[in-house]
Amino acid sequence: MRHGKQNDCSKETTHNKKKNKKQNAMKTNPITNPPVAAEVTRRTFKPIQHPPPHGGGYALALLAAAALFTHTAFAGKPPPPPPPAPQPSSGTLVLDYAGPDGSGAANWGLVVAPSGGLYAVGSELPGGDYWNSKQLVLASGDSGSTWSLLDSFAPPGRYVDCFINGLGGGVTSDASGNLYVSSFTYDSVSSDRLGWYVRRSTDGGATWTTVDDMVTAPLWPATDDVGIAADGAGNVYVAATDVYYLNSVWYHDWTIRKGIGGTSFSTIDVLPNSFPKDIFVHPTAGIFVVGQTQLANKGPTILAWLVRRSTDGGATWSNVDTFLLSKSAVAMGIGTDASGNLYVVGSGTVASTGDHWIVRKSTNGGNSWTTVDDYQLAANAPTQARCFVTDAHGNLFVAGLSRGYPYHWIVRKSVGGTGPWTTVDDFQYGGSYSRPNAIAADAWGNVFVGGDGGDRWLIKRY
Repeated sequence: MRHGKQNDCSKETTHNKKKNKKQNAMKTNPITNPPVAAEVTRRTFKPIQHPPPHGGGYALALLAAAALFTHTAFAGKPPPPPPPAPQPSSGTLVLDYAGPDGSGAANWGLVVAPSGGLYAVGSELPGGDYWNSKQLVLASGDSGSTWSLLDSFAPPGRYVDCFINGLGGGVTSDASGNLYVSSFTYDSVSSDRLGWYVRRSTDGGATWTTVDDMVTAPLWPATDDVGIAADGAGNVYVAATDVYYLNSVWYHDWTIRKGIGGTSFSTIDVLPNSFPKDIFVHPTAGIFVVGQTQLANKGPTILAWLVRRSTDGGATWSNVDTFLLSKSAVAMGIGTDASGNLYVVGSGTVASTGDHWIVRKSTNGGNSWTTVDDYQLAANAPTQARCFVTDAHGNLFVAGLSRGYPYHWIVRKSVGGTGPWTTVDDFQYGGSYSRPNAIAADAWGNVFVGGDGGDRWLIKRY
């Protein structure tokens, strides 16, 4: 459902860094996909074609489909710390995709619609050019075995948030099966951010319309985090950071917008010096937004984990959890288990050991919270939880990363929500950086984790 980023989730903010990133991506992307053709007039799309399996030993459970998709369907100094002990590895890589022209892509959001269809939103780099980035929507009707490209979008004269910029977009579905995707757009010449948008499909992704395009003043393109969720009445909520420069001062405003019936959007919450990362609608306890806020302090800036809640449809908001380890913390994702207990995941920084993967739980609708998992992949290895889901059997899954170079893709699990947390996957794509950004579960017990590695859009099934 879903991110500038703090705690090593910082973004490239200058043209030089973007150019260097772009050049490196082009040099280190030897595997390319053949183009994915699409009949634009009827929005009938051919299935994505995949490259041969790479040499990392992870077999691709991908079939070259001929059927069309339908809706139903990282001399003198102390040595570095030793590497971590071998970790369990599991899951099947069901999507390995470098975009329509093979130049690079990344997954940012996942959702399973009421129909059972799995939808993924992300970004591509046509020709390897960040200033031409587009948002893509992919879909699978068979639990990730085959995929189709449903939408490729960027407004004229703009480009869409690309994969160097935090978590670039989100996707959700309402109870009626309407799909919503979100991201930011930038001016293709100046790279100034022009605003964020929401697009909707009422026909399973065949056609899309823009239902919100919040125009902003030219902004520093460095704090791009988008979360999106829908409530039971069909209202849609979007969380993002509004960044602006006024009187020689940068401002970062936690901003929540609501679309009545998914179409009529307005701003319903603004919190200065704060950064939302994800948004979630609990069936009974209200709307929750998680992220990071700057604490009032006369000394160095302190950034704390923050959870905000509204129990009246977004009319009023209150802080229900402000959490800090010895240095700083950030909440990255939120969800619930089968009993309605809330879980917020993220990281907290300890001065002596770095970032710790943190999971916090509330059993009373967000009124109080306790830490139920505090983890590092290895001693002093910065580790961050990023997203949460409960599967159809009541098992809890959290996906995140360890920031040693290159990044490790980590998945941890609690059996039945009562068992201890254990690592069930430690994955690197071909030895390159690998990071999960999104998670979803279907009614058949499958859990899907999406992200990127080696400049490729990756989805694993567990």
